[in-house]
Amino acid sequence: MEFQVRLFLLLAVLLILCEFGSCRYYQVTEGDTGWTTGVRQSSNISLDISGSAIGEGTFYRYTETDFNDVRMRERIAAAHDTLDTAERIRLIADTTNPWEYTIEKFSGGQNYRITVNESWPVAMFARRSIDYLGKGISDQDIFGNNLDYVGASYSFAKDLKMDRSCLLYLNKAWFELGMNDSTKAIYTDQFLPTKSIDYQLNSRFQGLASFKYRQAEGHTMTKERHTTTSEGLETYAGKFQLNRHIFMASLNRGYLNNDDDWLVCCPTKPSLEERIFAVSYHAS
Repeated sequence: MEFQVRLFLLLAVLLILCEFGSCRYYQVTEGDTGWTTGVRQSSNISLDISGSAIGEGTFYRYTETDFNDVRMRERIAAAHDTLDTAERIRLIADTTNPWEYTIEKFSGGQNYRITVNESWPVAMFARRSIDYLGKGISDQDIFGNNLDYVGASYSFAKDLKMDRSCLLYLNKAWFELGMNDSTKAIYTDQFLPTKSIDYQLNSRFQGLASFKYRQAEGHTMTKERHTTTSEGLETYAGKFQLNRHIFMASLNRGYLNNDDDWLVCCPTKPSLEERIFAVSYHAS
């Protein structure tokens, strides 16, 4: 049987359209090699949350979001005494564009290439301030954009004042498999999302704290298999002023300078946050 015909039989494609087309899932798997994109999922959604709290007593907070592997997780627990906190979370995600896959045979042999091009943009912005003085607070956050992450944690802090913001943006993702049909050998396996994280932290504390980050170039079959571009971990015990700003971005295959077609210009010299959230997010 001709390879391409057989490949269509072996290339399992899962595509789920949720009610009213508000969310989508897909997974592409090649049967001979086991190569897979994994399940990719996102929704058409817009979210804006803001608020504040001030007082005395106990406090607990749980926050978690994950759209197309653009994710945020927060855990906060505070014992008795005084707390003043404010926040804003903004999120937009769009699955209007179709995802596409192609199969290509190279001349002179049995080498083939399978590509998957996904254009499901997601943007998330989270800002939070906290001023605590008391018996102890534990505060943890972690932000991730596909294989990259950044976050900070404070444990048993008796005095914590913190301002933190994070902007995450996923434009698109590109998967590529190069394989030989005769040997079933994989010679190319790439996961190339076009993405960025902009994380800013200003804090003063007495207690234990840590700050960590990683920027990675990925591997499609498992998130654990990747090449780390940069990585860092810092730990503190005592009384410190901790200020950090980290920006990481990857402009990968299929990205064009005018590719932010779901963003519309333009205030004068707009910030990335303004460009993303000041306009409708649906791609043309």
